[in-house]
Amino acid sequence: MQRATCADRRYVVRGLPSIVLHGVPVVTCPTCGRSDDGIAQVDDLHHAIAHAIILKRQRLLPGEIRFLRKQLRLPALELAARLGVTPESVSRWENGWTPMGVTPDRLLRLMVAVAQGAQFHLAALRSVACLHPRANAIHLRWDDGKWTESVEDA
Repeated sequence: MQRATCADRRYVVRGLPSIVLHGVPVVTCPTCGRSDDGIAQVDDLHHAIAHAIILKRQRLLPGEIRFLRKQLRLPALELAARLGVTPESVSRWENGWTPMGVTPDRLLRLMVAVAQGAQFHLAALRSVACLHPRANAIHLRWDDGKWTESVEDA
């Protein structure tokens, strides 16, 4: 009979800062000792990561911009058209050559919130994208069959 426990795991998504998953179910075989920590509901996990990113106060980092664009399932050309900028601007943001301005940063966050049906109050626009970009760890918890932002401060 397999033994189930929970553990904390790092989750790697190219270009994003540290992502820590809490409460990941781990199943261990009592015979061979091999453990498996298959991450459940990856689409929901990415949805939760996107939600954590749009709520952060610092301006978006290049990897976060790319991650959010991919969550929207938009090619760079289409994102540029929707933000009213050139495709070169999107490329410069995603490659870290130029920081994204405050207005397109906020608009991208709103696009993601609307597309995902996320809770995002318009009053939050006053406090997001005000600080210089900085990498923060993202903490998510697996609880009751869904991913949520962890109560632990990153």
